[in-house]
Amino acid sequence: MRITQNMLNNNMLYYLGNSWQRMERLQEMLSTGKKISKPSHDPIVASRGMLFRTNFSEIEQFRSNTDEAMSWLTQTESAVGEGIDILLRVKELLTQAANDTNGREERQKIATEIRQLRDQLGSVANTTFADKYIFNGTHTLTPPYDKTAEDLISDVNNSEIPLEVSTNVKIPINVQPDELFKTGGSTVFAVLKNVISHLDPSPTDPPPTTADIQKDLEIIQSHIDNFLKVRASVGARMNRVELLQNRLGNQSFGTEKMISDGEDADLAKVIIDLQTNENVHRAALAAGSRLIQPSLLDFLR
Repeated sequence: MRITQNMLNNNMLYYLGNSWQRMERLQEMLSTGKKISKPSHDPIVASRGMLFRTNFSEIEQFRSNTDEAMSWLTQTESAVGEGIDILLRVKELLTQAANDTNGREERQKIATEIRQLRDQLGSVANTTFADKYIFNGTHTLTPPYDKTAEDLISDVNNSEIPLEVSTNVKIPINVQPDELFKTGGSTVFAVLKNVISHLDPSPTDPPPTTADIQKDLEIIQSHIDNFLKVRASVGARMNRVELLQNRLGNQSFGTEKMISDGEDADLAKVIIDLQTNENVHRAALAAGSRLIQPSLLDFLR
């Protein structure tokens, strides 16, 4: 078969065009830092990248949820701990009041301090996190403790607030008001009101007996035990959330690495390949210029 000059020219232009495309692709990789910039560059890598990114987005949402859960539970644990300290002080004061050497005036002083402690416990009940009341179920905009009534409101909400921290895994982040402040059918605030009335009765009422105060001590102890049980439950949930945070952190790192390995370009290799292709392209241009036959004008020069 006869090789014409036109065939040589077309072949040269074809291979030069391919060379231009390779350099353009390498320059694009160098500027973006990515192996692919559109699915057609590598459909398999692009499809895998989309899957990894979806997975990464889910993991990051779960990480955000676990961070919120930990913050809420930490605030709850701190509030419950403060409540325990308050009730332990009430117990200490009642133990002093049980001493028969205390008269009406001494017990009135003790009652005054217990009133202040009750008010402080009311503030604990109205603890907020991110402007939300943490001890009123899903009614997070309503305070559960009524300062005027000196007790929980009549329609406290005892619903759980579940937060999804992993696929199909939900953890309740709140403590219901009745779970914490109610034991034996009475709220701790009602109990404290009775304690105060025992220690500071009206002039027409008889003074409390040691047996009365001992009974109050037993009831207060039952509420202390309940607070301790709730704090243990909150602590267990915090431990579980912490384990999930660590696992999700590892998953996030691993998924991000797989995305990077699949999509990020090896810039050092890209630079070397680009330089090599540029050298080859220059050589092809030089060789091609010698293949093109001189024109009639070249002969007339």
